[in-house]
Amino acid sequence: MRKHIHKFGLLGAVLAFAIVSGSTVLALPSRAAVHAQSADTATTSAEGSVSSHKPTTAGRASGQAHLAAAQMKSCQNRQKAITNIMARISDRGQKQLTLFGTIATRVETFYTDKGKTLSNYDALVADVNAKQAAAQAAVTTTSSDSTGFSCDGSDPKGFVDTFKNSLKSEISALQDYRTSVKNLTVGVKSVQSTTASTTNDGGNQ
Repeated sequence: MRKHIHKFGLLGAVLAFAIVSGSTVLALPSRAAVHAQSADTATTSAEGSVSSHKPTTAGRASGQAHLAAAQMKSCQNRQKAITNIMARISDRGQKQLTLFGTIATRVETFYTDKGKTLSNYDALVADVNAKQAAAQAAVTTTSSDSTGFSCDGSDPKGFVDTFKNSLKSEISALQDYRTSVKNLTVGVKSVQSTTASTTNDGGNQ
C-alpha cells in the first residue's frame, strides 16, 4: 500500500489522526480538481490544434486521416506544450498514488504499534489494498497514454481523446483510493479516541 496527502503527523496520536482525516484527506478533492483542470487544458489545447482532422484519401479508416497542411502547422506549433502538459498530469497522478500509500502505511503501523483492536480492521485494509491496485493500474495506463503524441501521427486527435479517457478513469480510481484510506484512518482514530476517553474516565474516579 502506498499513497497521498499534506501536513501528516499521524505517529503522534489522536491529534495527528485529526490532521489526517481533516486537512489532509479533505484537501484531496482540490487536488483532483486541479488534476481534472489540467486534463481539460491539455485536451482543449490539443483539440484546438487537431479538431478539423478529416480523411484525405478515399477508403482510409475513420480516425486515421492525416491533418491537412494548415492544421498540421498549427498542431506542430503546440506539440511541445501538449506533450509537456500530458507529462505533468501523468507525474501528478503518480505522486498522489505514492502519498496515499504513505498515509495508509503509517496508519497501519500506528494501529499495530498501539496494540488496539478494531473489529473491521482487516476488511478496511483489504479494501485499501484493492483500491490501491486499481489506482496503480489506472495511473500506469495514463502514463503510457501520455507518451508518444505527434502531429505527424495517423490520428493526433484520437491520441488526445484516448489520454483524456484514461485520465478520467485515473481520477475516479484515485478518488476511490482516497476514500478507502480515509475510512481506514477514521476507523483507527475511533479506536484511539475510545481508549483515550476510557482512560480519562478511569482517572477521574
